[in-house]
Amino acid sequence: MKFKINLLNLTILTVFCLSLVLSLVFISNNILPSDSIMEGSDVISNPITSDYEDFKEGNFTGHEYSSFNLSLFLDEISSSVWGNLTVDFHNNDPVNFTRIPFHIYPSGMQYDSRAGYIDIINVTTLIEPKQELDFEVFSNNQLMWVNLTSELQPNNRTSFIIQFNTTLPDGGIDRANEHGWDHNKTRIFKFSNAYPQPCVYDEYDGWNTDPYLSTGDPFYFDMAYYDLIINVPENMIVAATGKLVKNQTLSGRTILHYNPEFPVREVTFSASRYFIVESSLYPDANVNISTFFLPKSYSLWHNFALTTAINAIDLYHTTFGDYCYSTFNVVEEYTHFGGMEYPLQVYATEAADYYSGQYSPEWYLETIIAHETAHQWFYNLLGVDEVDWGYLDEGIVCWVTDWYKDFYHPNWHIFEPYWGLDSLRYYFLGSGLPSKINQSVPECISSGTDYWYIGYTKTNTIFEKLRLTIGNDEFIQGLSTFFQDYYFDIADLTDLLNVFESSTGDSLDWFFYPWFNNPYLPNYQISNALYDVSTKLLDFTVFDINENLHQYSYSQVIPIQIFSEGSIMEFDEIKWINGTTEISIYIENVPEKIRLDYATLNEFVLFQASYYYMDYLEETNILITNQLIPGYNSLFLILSFSLLAILIIYKKSRLVTRY
Repeated sequence: MKFKINLLNLTILTVFCLSLVLSLVFISNNILPSDSIMEGSDVISNPITSDYEDFKEGNFTGHEYSSFNLSLFLDEISSSVWGNLTVDFHNNDPVNFTRIPFHIYPSGMQYDSRAGYIDIINVTTLIEPKQELDFEVFSNNQLMWVNLTSELQPNNRTSFIIQFNTTLPDGGIDRANEHGWDHNKTRIFKFSNAYPQPCVYDEYDGWNTDPYLSTGDPFYFDMAYYDLIINVPENMIVAATGKLVKNQTLSGRTILHYNPEFPVREVTFSASRYFIVESSLYPDANVNISTFFLPKSYSLWHNFALTTAINAIDLYHTTFGDYCYSTFNVVEEYTHFGGMEYPLQVYATEAADYYSGQYSPEWYLETIIAHETAHQWFYNLLGVDEVDWGYLDEGIVCWVTDWYKDFYHPNWHIFEPYWGLDSLRYYFLGSGLPSKINQSVPECISSGTDYWYIGYTKTNTIFEKLRLTIGNDEFIQGLSTFFQDYYFDIADLTDLLNVFESSTGDSLDWFFYPWFNNPYLPNYQISNALYDVSTKLLDFTVFDINENLHQYSYSQVIPIQIFSEGSIMEFDEIKWINGTTEISIYIENVPEKIRLDYATLNEFVLFQASYYYMDYLEETNILITNQLIPGYNSLFLILSFSLLAILIIYKKSRLVTRY
């Protein structure tokens, strides 16, 4: 009887231990997250009424613009330009003005030994007897104010003349300069942003009186009619904004009269005794396209620069909309920039001759010309406040330049993959800097943001992601509609968003808000990975560890791969990841690892990399539920056989006791 009691206790203890083991290896899981997919909501924005069809034909009926007559005299010896700016200013804003500001930029430009400067000699009324007007000059801010004799009301005009003298900075560094030498036929005079330029009044800032900035393009101008008259020494070859309507030589001087015919945002000219000129007519738009370059650059520029300009004009004109002017010039320049855009005339650096980067000098020159030519569409015909929204036209133009390359040079594989993809992924890893796009140039400077990066790398890469998201045809059509809706007008990022929403018929807030406003990219992690053997469901969470740093949550598709033992692929599909996202996937076999695949290029996943060459994010810590954990099977068998043996012994012992 004693044996029977001990055996019963042992049996109870064995069953208890077995139950304890089983309780450790069985886990219940009732969480089944849905697969959230980003869907467009109803669009509430309406397309604006466009004047494109009228404007491209020169019909500006019902629209008033200011008019400027700029008369210039180039002094070759002193590298200075005497000028008269006759102003016929139209107030197209709903406020009264008592004074008007003008930018006088040259004193803010870089130089070698001779600083640039605009000396304002006087300001007088236009009507006889002429009356001097009071004006104030603030050299440190490159600004002057002209005080009016009476209040200028909306839809009214005022006229006056500004007499000035501009000293061109030397050194061949900035937008206006004189550089080069006569002995080797390399001297060039470049007159850009070198006359009093009227500031813009808008609803956001009032008068935009920002000083000259060495970061970005510090320009923001309204459309206006211009007449440009340039007096230069005889035999000087001039490239200037507009159609040459008069050419007269008197007493060793040549007087050239240029008329852009349609409104432009500003004018420029460049002069040299040594320019070689090549020209051709682009018949589809009746545009006379010309290149101006130095003899030293003949082998690179001859025919090649002109062909590139024609190709660019043709592609952009037929895709986005009319280039309505009758002339377009590409001019060689001295500069620390690659090039610079102005209405009807762009500049490309002479340093292309010596380019020794990853590609050839031809590649570099073609890139500059294609880029600056695209600014005729996105800067001149469609205007942007380049101080507050400079990234917008630069980002569009950088993408358009790459599209030009892909169109004419498909073997370059520009989008396979897009060069900006890895730049964005590894930017924070290398710099540690935030990179919010939607901020002004001064805000970039104060926040420690690299404007060159967001304007020339990040923004165009985000546009490439948008193209892949909404489709190539929809993206190109959106840019074309944007251009035509704001032809001869000024636009911003909200306008672009509204155009794309109207064009696609879907809300795109979910795309524009995070990608343009967040300072950091998403940094994904995988957590809470559970696999239920009974339901064959794998549940896990993809979360963004930067989410608390974002103003808006990111949404994008990411390829997800699931592998079972032996790296056998069980699942390979894309899923929408919307901020922190819970995912549930049916998997037939027990999974071993979960992978977010970043190497599938056509999905264009953007993320903040934790290390270089990060092609995927992997999670192997998957908790298996409703199944004995591997390694406990042997223990289970031992306990089971032990229990069976005890029961057999117990039964035999009872037989022995009974008999």
